[in-house]
Amino acid sequence: MGFFDGLLKKIPFVSRFSKKKEPVNNVELQFNKAMNLMDNGDAEESVNILEQVADIGIMDAQYKSYGDDALLALAEFYEKGKYRNAVVDVDLNKATKYYEKYVNQNHDGDVIFKLAKMLLEVQNFSKAIKYYELAATDYGIKAAYMSLGSIYESGLNRVDEYGNKSDYVVPIDLDKAMMWYKKLADTGDAKAKASYERVEYMSTHGDSLEFEEKDKLYTDIAEARKAKGKEPRYKVIEASRLQYQYTYVHDQVEGFIHKLPKGWVKTINESTGEEYYAPSLTYKDFAMYVYYDSVPKDSKMTLENYLRYCNDAFDEELQLKAYVTEYADGICTTYYHKDMEKGIVSFAFYHGRRLACMRFVCATMEIIEQYEEIIFETANSFAFVDPTLASDHSANRKDMQYYNEAIYCYYLEDYEGAMRAAKQALKLGSIKASYLLIELYYDEDSPYRDVEKTISYAKQLFEATKDPELAFLLGIVYDQQLKDYVKAVNWYENAERLGHKRVAFYLGRIYYYGLLRTKRDGGKALSYFKKARENGIQEAEGYIKDLEDLKGEDLQTAVEKWERAVEAGSESAAIKIAMMKQRQIFYIATPYEIEKAYLEALGLGSARAGYELGRIYQVQEKQDNYRGEIKSIKYFEKAFNANFDDWDKENLFKVINYKVEKGLANDEAIKLYIENASMGYVPAIEKLIGLVPTTTQQIWSLYDALIDLAETGDESAIVAMNKLEMNYVDLILREPAKGQKVVENKFFRLCVPKECNSVINDDGGTIKMADSVVEFAVAEMPVNATAEQDYLKIYKLIVSEYLPDENADVIIANSRMIGSAIRASKDNVHTFSILLISSKNQYIFKLSSKDRRQMMQFKDVVVAIAKSLVETGEIYKATEEGKKNIGLAFLLKANESGFLSIGKGE
Repeated sequence: MGFFDGLLKKIPFVSRFSKKKEPVNNVELQFNKAMNLMDNGDAEESVNILEQVADIGIMDAQYKSYGDDALLALAEFYEKGKYRNAVVDVDLNKATKYYEKYVNQNHDGDVIFKLAKMLLEVQNFSKAIKYYELAATDYGIKAAYMSLGSIYESGLNRVDEYGNKSDYVVPIDLDKAMMWYKKLADTGDAKAKASYERVEYMSTHGDSLEFEEKDKLYTDIAEARKAKGKEPRYKVIEASRLQYQYTYVHDQVEGFIHKLPKGWVKTINESTGEEYYAPSLTYKDFAMYVYYDSVPKDSKMTLENYLRYCNDAFDEELQLKAYVTEYADGICTTYYHKDMEKGIVSFAFYHGRRLACMRFVCATMEIIEQYEEIIFETANSFAFVDPTLASDHSANRKDMQYYNEAIYCYYLEDYEGAMRAAKQALKLGSIKASYLLIELYYDEDSPYRDVEKTISYAKQLFEATKDPELAFLLGIVYDQQLKDYVKAVNWYENAERLGHKRVAFYLGRIYYYGLLRTKRDGGKALSYFKKARENGIQEAEGYIKDLEDLKGEDLQTAVEKWERAVEAGSESAAIKIAMMKQRQIFYIATPYEIEKAYLEALGLGSARAGYELGRIYQVQEKQDNYRGEIKSIKYFEKAFNANFDDWDKENLFKVINYKVEKGLANDEAIKLYIENASMGYVPAIEKLIGLVPTTTQQIWSLYDALIDLAETGDESAIVAMNKLEMNYVDLILREPAKGQKVVENKFFRLCVPKECNSVINDDGGTIKMADSVVEFAVAEMPVNATAEQDYLKIYKLIVSEYLPDENADVIIANSRMIGSAIRASKDNVHTFSILLISSKNQYIFKLSSKDRRQMMQFKDVVVAIAKSLVETGEIYKATEEGKKNIGLAFLLKANESGFLSIGKGE
């Protein structure tokens, strides 16, 4: 565990509650439709819609967020070959195209770095280097520096489909490699410094041992071990199976040697910063890691724990076996790592106080067998030798031995062992140990937590290193622990001056919340937040919006104006401030201050304040150890009595139940439950069923309201309607109204105007009204949708397809008879078509006319006819092949995976 990894995980961020959603727009509907299509496996149409949304987002700033989300979804889809339930062939060239569009619109260092990696993988080397450089220099991404160093250290070759390498496209350039490693090393990064020293040594020295001499070295080690009676126990690879040429890796600083397939390169795992060997810089199926440590005599580290530590495998089931080769003693294991979801073959070796681990990471367990020769030939070749090159960073130094022991103990949360070893390392001159001591004093879980010692050690180390992370840490301590904001700003400014990327966000918060004596400064805050956004800090977006919403008004002046209005008795200002305090907008407020602000707003007559207080107390009451008074329901009642009208349906139900239990009259209870039920809340429906035994006008009105709600895309309304239909059967079995007659066949019946002429048979028929004719037909249901969830899936797909279309409407006849209507014009003929889908059959109604006005005149009549449709119970089976292609066969398809997709056909 590194110091800054542990530190930054513990820095809290200010919570920001989401604001009330804006009304849904057409672009959002299209985006949601694309996501629904992805959920249901329809990749082709979803991609088309997402590309349109992306283009709109690029052209129109108000839709930028949807465009960005669309680009990221498309990029991930082609990068991974899967997005939600949709699948496609992996196409990294397409993925990079979408990622490149995204980074051209956004300051997002992580995505830029990801794009660089993918461009390297598709062998677009020039662009890859361009984006690596951007990620490194503009966004400070450490792995980008290391990747650039690795590229120039190893060079780049094109690799064909058979694994053959071309001549160097990007030649080895050790000077450039050192330049990139040094830029990161100068910030205090230990891995970069070690890489810089390694390449510097390579550039000035030839290897002191030739191949033959290395072979002799192995012979000497084997003979010495044989003389001591060492009996090898390891996996031998038959010589006839060997198909690779090998070279030697000889680490002269740490003192070990092993084989490596010829032509393999050293690259970096950007998520962990670890270096590893692979066939190429972008190869993903197989990676080989080598770790080396030297431990003090009193170390607690066993060989098994060292192997687990290097593999992060303390929770894994391991079958450990002795692995004693001609050159080293050790253990080995093969297992599937649950968290990494990869197959691992791992070897740990020891010699005196020296330990080494070789870890072979395979994309799947099956790949292990393919690389068996390389795994065991490399492991069999590992040997400890005497170091021949001195280094300030060698694990063989005593200060490093104790530092590594301290890190090991800290990783295992053995704080006492970590402190003891860290102090010993510090005595021996380890600068790294100073960082670990600071973390031990800062860590909230550490028994040594001491803010004053954190400050003291951090200041001393900062004076020696000028490390911006230390300045940032000191700013955090003064800001969040000691509330000394003047000192916090001084340290934050030190960190910013030294190039820290995140600190601008924290400086912005200081001025946004007015934590200095100069109070709030919106101009400075906005400037810092914009800089943070440029540095890739996405949390800054919400703060920027808050400040821009002031429309140029001075922040402190605006806050003081609102507070004066509260003092003057303004209910609207009081509730505004209370809600801002709860969302931490312009105020850093404690729970007590938030509660007090809502109580003040309630006292001034705010109904919303009662509702928000009820929700605050509700959260407190849900805690396991809560033993106080139940206050939430009382404040919900206050909000209800004050005519609050923005209820969530669950709490509205609770307050209605509370009032009913206090003795509300049945008529009033029914009225309130109907109000709640009209929000699509099923428990309210169930209460109504108990209070209203037969269908009344109120139930009819409720049912119509739920239909209207369902036509807006609210699936809870469909569930609520079904509950009503199960208890009030006549909601579906409607009798013909005045001026209507019934036409029917063995599948369904319709209520139509008496004056119309109708012809009906088993497959459908026609209804003639004046000069217009409505054609209607029944067709098979091509998918199984008997379960409620299956039916809701169809409903959601219809909504996503037709709700955004201005020429279309969603039609709800009942909870199990849903569909769509669409107007169209072609060749001077105007049509109005209605599709209805049940769990049994599908139905289509089509009104055609050359006179558009006449078609519109009868449109509502056709909708009424369609909504009157009642099924008789039989399931339609087409007797002629052509009849199967009516209506839904064009609109609803089921692939072999069972996912549904809806699309308007010709």
